Amino acid sequence: MSLENTEKLVDAIITKRKEYLAGKIERWPCNNFRASDVHECDKYMVHSVLDWGKKSMHDEGLQAMFDRGNDEERIVIRELGELGFQFIHQQTPFEIKNRKGEMMCRGKIDGKILFNGEAIPVEIKSMNVNVFNSLRSLEDFQKKPYHRKYLRQMQLYLFGNNEEAGIFILSDLQGHYKIIPVVLDLGECERILQRLERNWKHVQAKTYPEPMDYSDKICDRCAYKHLCLPETKRPGARLIDNKELEDKLEKRETLKESVDEYKSIDEEIKDAFREIPQAFVGVNWQITGQWKEGMRVDTKALPDDVKKKYSKMVKSWVTKILRLDGKK
Repeated sequence: MSLENTEKLVDAIITKRKEYLAGKIERWPCNNFRASDVHECDKYMVHSVLDWGKKSMHDEGLQAMFDRGNDEERIVIRELGELGFQFIHQQTPFEIKNRKGEMMCRGKIDGKILFNGEAIPVEIKSMNVNVFNSLRSLEDFQKKPYHRKYLRQMQLYLFGNNEEAGIFILSDLQGHYKIIPVVLDLGECERILQRLERNWKHVQAKTYPEPMDYSDKICDRCAYKHLCLPETKRPGARLIDNKELEDKLEKRETLKESVDEYKSIDEEIKDAFREIPQAFVGVNWQITGQWKEGMRVDTKALPDDVKKKYSKMVKSWVTKILRLDGKK
């Protein structure tokens, strides 16, 4: 085969796949909140019902990730069956109603495993290996907004079906699993239900709550930011011709992957030696550990009125670095 035709084949595959993935991207009508998308921001939640038709759509790359996640779920279920576990009630729907009996929120669970006469709820989540390595306990789920949504979804399912506990099965898309149990937390459920009821009143009145305090990690990625964030007036950009600074930016980019890999390996190693006071690995490494105690304020447990009383406006400069040439 000629080089010219080979290059045309490469272009054809890329184009066809992009068109195929783009054809799968669509909006779905939304008349209620979704248990899988109980967002950090109240205003987002109201937009998701009142303005679902104006939602910014994801791109082909993210659609490919969604498809791969669906494929991985089927693989996990198949392997559970090969291990002798009966996976039942797949995509079981559930509803959450308010005190008036009005249905506010819908959701579904991936399924249940029948074990010792009980059906145990199961939610399967797939992710890249770095994220997979960072999630070792339910406390780790609390560190990032996207993973907190996993917890809210499971808690709502357990509450809505009067279940005591369930499990997450996490996959790194490379054949490795983690299985983490989740226990019904009535306190957390009450907080979620209060938010749902409060925002449902806005939906019924066709009004919007105040947006959350701006967060670039959340707001800049929001599918409704074009409806929410006001246009920011910015001074004209400066063009800086500084070869030394440009070289440092290039070096920063090459080191970024190494930093991420270091963090992932560091967390994995430390997790392996948790609660081991002393150990030797080979002849060159000694690992020691100990428990430390200290007092801290659990701000999540504070009532909203107390938080508001001691909150203050602070000003900070946020620098974002974006690569413009498309290189990785």
